[in-house]
Amino acid sequence: MFTVIVWIVVALIAYAFREQLIQIACFIGVFMAIGALIFWILFDNASLGSTVGFWFAIFIGLKLVTQAMGAEYSSIFEYAYYFFSFPVWFLNRLQHILSEPWRYMYKTSWPEEDTKEILRPVLFGLQILLYIAITPLRLLNAIIYNIIIYGVTELYDLFFEVLQPSEWDEGYGDRWTWTYMLPIRIIKYPIYHGGLVLIEGAVWTVIDTIIPAITMYHGTDLVAGQAITGKAGRRWTDGTFTASKSSWGGIGVYFASRRSVARRYAEDPYRLNGSNPVMIVCRVSLGKIINYSLAPFNIYVNAGENGNPAVLNKYAERNGYNTGEWWNQRGEYWEYCLFDWQNRYNHPWRIRPVFVFNFRTGRAQHIESGLRHWLFSKVVIDDIVKSVRFICLVIFAFIVVFWLLYQVINNNLRWNNNHYQPPQTEFYEPVPATNTDVEVQDVEVQDVEVEDHAIVGNANNHTVPKQQSKPHMSKSHNRYRQTRKTTTSKPSPPKKGTGFRLEKVDKIPAPEDYGINNAGVRRED
Repeated sequence: MFTVIVWIVVALIAYAFREQLIQIACFIGVFMAIGALIFWILFDNASLGSTVGFWFAIFIGLKLVTQAMGAEYSSIFEYAYYFFSFPVWFLNRLQHILSEPWRYMYKTSWPEEDTKEILRPVLFGLQILLYIAITPLRLLNAIIYNIIIYGVTELYDLFFEVLQPSEWDEGYGDRWTWTYMLPIRIIKYPIYHGGLVLIEGAVWTVIDTIIPAITMYHGTDLVAGQAITGKAGRRWTDGTFTASKSSWGGIGVYFASRRSVARRYAEDPYRLNGSNPVMIVCRVSLGKIINYSLAPFNIYVNAGENGNPAVLNKYAERNGYNTGEWWNQRGEYWEYCLFDWQNRYNHPWRIRPVFVFNFRTGRAQHIESGLRHWLFSKVVIDDIVKSVRFICLVIFAFIVVFWLLYQVINNNLRWNNNHYQPPQTEFYEPVPATNTDVEVQDVEVQDVEVEDHAIVGNANNHTVPKQQSKPHMSKSHNRYRQTRKTTTSKPSPPKKGTGFRLEKVDKIPAPEDYGINNAGVRRED
């Protein structure tokens, strides 16, 4: 009776925290898989990685359960997010600074117009040299954000969709539909979409190494954040960024290089619903950038509160610029505007959401059905096919990814073959002969092929392979004799100077065969 009561209580608790338990299950699956993959690559120890991932998922799960019970963790975990993400943030920030270190000298339009005409091409040439110098840093940041961070957060969303679907036809609100649609959801989300996520993350890692990309931040509210990053088709605005029409730096989509700036915009009560601020972390390919402080003065004065953003867009389109860079003197921060001169909803491949961070909960926000794909999406492909050069770049990236994958698998198989160690053969020392009057001398013979044979060796300080049958001494000949079973494999010939020989014999040789008389003295011929 007591056992039944305990199980009823456990079932009630599980039902009360069913949403948290579903999230814990997703965390366990994702972190164990990612941990096993990382530790296998770095330390060749997948089991240790899966164990670390399991306990890390349990730690996060306990936080979710206690938070559901009323504990306040948002600020604590937000600080933890900033603390643990500092190395990743620092590398990204370092790339941003080194790509254009002179930007901090040109926050205002102080150079003369003639000087600006000279500075723009000179600084562009220096930027090409820096582009070559920081290529390893770009590659490292691309791997961190495109494969690790994007892969972890997206796989979590996909696993969550398996256990708690958001679509009515996939089991939302109906237990029977949930049950028979479970195999389909497993195939659709973790296997199909998860595979696409890993492939496109690797492809964009190659592309980001060639076409510079930086991780930037966009502040908004939760409703807009879910609509911007969701898969297109659920609502007509899903998967899109709305181009701002009346902004200070031009018409387009705005990003900040600092997280505090994105939070400032997200919590602005005059612009958004500040009760649920979020930050969209994106990989952004800025392209060709114009610093308004180095633009002609009549362009510079149109950036700001009293400016005309349409003038900025026309200048950018005329001169082939993709992004406007502007120092906001009132807030003292840099703003970046990806121009959208068609004044349409923006579907560019240049903006790729990595995850959405919720400032209220202090953790990554779950996006129903996962983020829109970076590459395998109609709106992205439509932008890519407009450029033949970019199509060639994408094909080249695919070739590089599959070639690297082939090399990794091939080298791993080769390493396993080279480091294979067969079971070690045990050896034993033979027992010295009890008859000390007999002296047995080493006799050199040629190596012969062995089938059914006996092993004949020196009785002094030599080893003989241990066999299944127990060795014994032939008292008549003062020798060790051992019977060995015939095997299909050819035995290895003895090394030179081992002190024993393998000899095919019809009979056990007598001492006289070696020139030894009955007294144990060897004849001198």
